[in-house]
Amino acid sequence: MKRVLSLALLCAVGMSVGANAQSFPNRPVKIIVPYAAGGTADTLARKITQHLNLGQPVIIDNRAGAAGLIGASVLQNSPADGYTIGMLATPHVATPPDPNMNFDPTKLTAVSLVAVVPSLVCANPSVGVSTVAEVIAAAKAKPGQLTYGNPGTYSAGQLAMELFKQRAGIDIRAVPYRGGAPAFQDLLGGQISLAISGPSNCLPFIPTGQLKPIATTGKTRSTAAPNVPTFAESGLPGFELNEWWGVLAPLGTPPDIVTRLNKEINRAVQEAEVRDFFLKLGAEPQNISDREFGDYFMNENKKLKELVNSLGLKPDNN
Repeated sequence: MKRVLSLALLCAVGMSVGANAQSFPNRPVKIIVPYAAGGTADTLARKITQHLNLGQPVIIDNRAGAAGLIGASVLQNSPADGYTIGMLATPHVATPPDPNMNFDPTKLTAVSLVAVVPSLVCANPSVGVSTVAEVIAAAKAKPGQLTYGNPGTYSAGQLAMELFKQRAGIDIRAVPYRGGAPAFQDLLGGQISLAISGPSNCLPFIPTGQLKPIATTGKTRSTAAPNVPTFAESGLPGFELNEWWGVLAPLGTPPDIVTRLNKEINRAVQEAEVRDFFLKLGAEPQNISDREFGDYFMNENKKLKELVNSLGLKPDNN
C-alpha cells in the first residue's frame, strides 16, 4: 500500500512540474540588471527583451549599486519560479565574498550565456608603442611611469591588465575609473597611457590615428577587430580573459522552466538583427544549453577567484 502511495505521489509531483512548465509564464517576467540604465548590461538586456516571444511582457528592473552586487543579491533572494531572472557578468564571480553583501554566485541557476566580449587594449600614440612587446619594453625601461585606466575593481578589464603585468613582470600603474568609457576619454586626451574595454570604446579612434590598438584578451581574435592580435599571439601563450554576460535565476528554479528560458533567449540572440547589434558592440553572441552555461559559470567562479587571490587584489586596490 505504501509503495502504491509513493508511486502516486511521484506521479503527482511530476505532473505538477510539467504543468508549471506548460503554463509558464502566465504573468510578466522580470529581468534584474544590477547596473544603471544605459550601460552594456542594460543595453544587451533591452535588445534581447524586444525579441523574446514568451507570451507575456518582460520588464527590465535596474538595481544598480555596490559594483553590481546589490542587484545580484536581490536576484539570489527572489522566488525560484522563473519570473525573476537577471543579467550578470564577470565581476559577479570574480568578486571575493563580502560579509556585508548577501550574495553567493553558487546559489544561482545558470540559464543562458548571452555574449562573450574580448577586451581591447589601446594606447595613446604619444606613448610610442604599437605592440605587446613594445609595451613590455617601455614598462621595463620606466617602471611605474606607464598608466592604464582601470574600468572597475574586479572587472574583466582590471583582471586582464593585472594578469598581463604579472605574466610580463612589469609595473604599469592603475588609475581608477567608473567604467571603460571615461577611461578612454582620458586616454584620448593623453592623461593616461593605456586603456582596456570592449572594442566599441576604441574602434572609432583607430582609423583616425587617435589611438593605437595593442592586443585583445580573447583566445581568438575579436570579430569586431580581426586585424588586432591576441595577447597569446603576442608572446604570452595561453593568455585569455574575457568579459561575459549571462542570464541567471535563483537556485531551485524548476529545470524545465530554465530550459524553456534558455531556448527562448538563445533563439532571440541568434536573430540576425540581434546578432548584428551585438557584433557592432564587440560582443560575440553565444548559443549554448543551460547545462553548458552552468559548467562555464562554475569554472569561471573557480578560475577568477583563484586569479584574484594570486594577484592579491583588494576592493580598494585600483
